[in-house]
Amino acid sequence: MPAIRRILVEEEAAAYETSQRILNRLRGIPVEVIPERGVLRATDRRPAAWLAEAKSTLLLAVQKGPFWRPCPGTKGYICCGYQVLQTALNCPLDCTYCILQGYVNLPALTIFVNQEDLIAELRGRWAQNPQQVWRLGTGEFNDSLALDELSGLHERLLPLFAENRCAILEIKSKWSRLEHLLSLGPNSQVIFAWSLNPPMVIRREERGAASLLARLSAARQAAEAGFRLAFHFDPLLFFPGWQEAYRRTVEQLAKAVPPRKIAWISLGALRFMPALRQVILVRFPRSRLAAEEMVLAPDGKLRYFKDLRVEMFSLLKEWLNEILPGVFLYLCMESPRVWQEVFGFRPEGGLLAKLLDERAMTKTG
Repeated sequence: MPAIRRILVEEEAAAYETSQRILNRLRGIPVEVIPERGVLRATDRRPAAWLAEAKSTLLLAVQKGPFWRPCPGTKGYICCGYQVLQTALNCPLDCTYCILQGYVNLPALTIFVNQEDLIAELRGRWAQNPQQVWRLGTGEFNDSLALDELSGLHERLLPLFAENRCAILEIKSKWSRLEHLLSLGPNSQVIFAWSLNPPMVIRREERGAASLLARLSAARQAAEAGFRLAFHFDPLLFFPGWQEAYRRTVEQLAKAVPPRKIAWISLGALRFMPALRQVILVRFPRSRLAAEEMVLAPDGKLRYFKDLRVEMFSLLKEWLNEILPGVFLYLCMESPRVWQEVFGFRPEGGLLAKLLDERAMTKTG
């Protein structure tokens, strides 16, 4: 359980069942009621000045806008059509490269406690078009599992998704504790997903996250309980010896879970907005990520040079096809040109989303 030292509660959030659950489980930690979360907006525009403290402050708030939002894709880069459920903001883990450092402006781990509104919103959207396939996830603005034992969110979502054969929930994480959810399987509508990196990268760049072996053990548990799996080699990081390290990681993945249980695997290279480079330099002076040679891409993000990205993607594709034959692979937020060089085609015009929807509905294993 992440170390929470302070709890803030919006007045409007105090009466919700989820707030009471969390406060009961965190007895003894100081609690302060605030009028609304707007009073917490960070006045210091330098995230490095308050991000560390934010990791130990928990805010219970009410989501007043929609929970359901389209993935914030980038013009000119191929998007997978993923849909995001914004159930929380910020993450108790502390990865050096985390993009949340660049735009989250609430100095607290935020859990939106009005889960009843989320469930009503999901049912309402599904009812509008019951034949539409939706791939939704809870891990875009936070880690899906790191605070889940506190919030109880997925204990409510898993049975809900079992009711709709066209709705798929992907639970993305670098956490390994999911025992509280295993009894809710089997459920082919739910895909547990883990971001993977070599052990050395996890130790150096993914502070607080579970080890590679722990993630793969959790994946095996999920598969045995009747859930499907996904994995994300994202971000792929360049460093001396990266080829051997990632090859071994692919081999460890193949030993841990059967290919038939894997819905898909994505590949994505390190990328971030330019302002994040200074945050990384200040917060993680021993990390080399911000010092790597990168180029400003058309989407405004710093990325590795195209030839290096193509090399990394091509080798990972070769190893995964060799060791996990038949697995569905795709690139996350990459250009049509890179797709062409790596896969020999360009899934433009919504083709990638269609392919993933078809894969989501192929519930084998």
